Amino acid sequence: MSLSQIKYSIYEDKSNTMHYLSVPLEKELLYYATSAGRECLRADYFNERQDINIYMINYVLSGEGVLHVDGKEFRLKAGDLTFLHLSKHSIFYPETDGMEIVYFHVKGGQVQDIYNSFLEKQEDDYVLHGFPANAVIDCLEKFTRETSSTDAFYDRSCALYFLLTKILHVRRSEQVKKYPKKIDEILCWILYRCPPPSPAEVAEHFGFSPVYMERLFKRYVGQSMSSYILRQKYQFACRFLVDTDISVAEIARRVGYGDTKGLIVLFSKFGKLTPLAYRKRARGKSL
Repeated sequence: MSLSQIKYSIYEDKSNTMHYLSVPLEKELLYYATSAGRECLRADYFNERQDINIYMINYVLSGEGVLHVDGKEFRLKAGDLTFLHLSKHSIFYPETDGMEIVYFHVKGGQVQDIYNSFLEKQEDDYVLHGFPANAVIDCLEKFTRETSSTDAFYDRSCALYFLLTKILHVRRSEQVKKYPKKIDEILCWILYRCPPPSPAEVAEHFGFSPVYMERLFKRYVGQSMSSYILRQKYQFACRFLVDTDISVAEIARRVGYGDTKGLIVLFSKFGKLTPLAYRKRARGKSL
């Protein structure tokens, strides 16, 4: 059952909230926002949500706040942008009176792919620091600009698309790292093997102990080798599902599983879809 508890405490004269924005008939195809706005929050504002099938973009223009997601705390300040699927248990509240935010509640069939890419290298990190304010404000201005009822949805969808791609660009730029030569060699060795090797196989190939290999990998890549390899398996499987007609059982074998159960668990972890559902959605047709 979805959870939504809110103490909607804002400075009305400094806020502009748009509810019930126009949405497309074909909701699987486009990006759209159901609501958006710029709000100045009172100190006692409070918002708790869970199991709501919508994505939230939240940007801090000024002030400070706190976001809890599944028990993990994020401290927010001016320039911080949050991109979060509200199926997660989240609690948000300001730490300073008059905290000002811009927000968009986003849906659409292609938003999930952007969200998955956003989290691809940094799981459970829903905040971008130092995001350019003009990208958010430009998007909001297009949402509030006077347009005809016929064109309003399409103008807003276009603005939202540019904001989402900007979010991905900033996240990818944030992820660019110059790895030591040895780490580059390890990453390439993992990347070009299908099925991807196990952490033990990687350690053996490069002549390191598994414990040292794991410590080295986590230090420079920022995640465990097991998580990185699982992500590679998922990406290989996605390509097989989209680009070939081979069975799910054969795809499971090719990425290193003895049966389809392992592949189904993998897709549940990363994509929240079964392999067949992913193939159907990616190809945009019934199977």
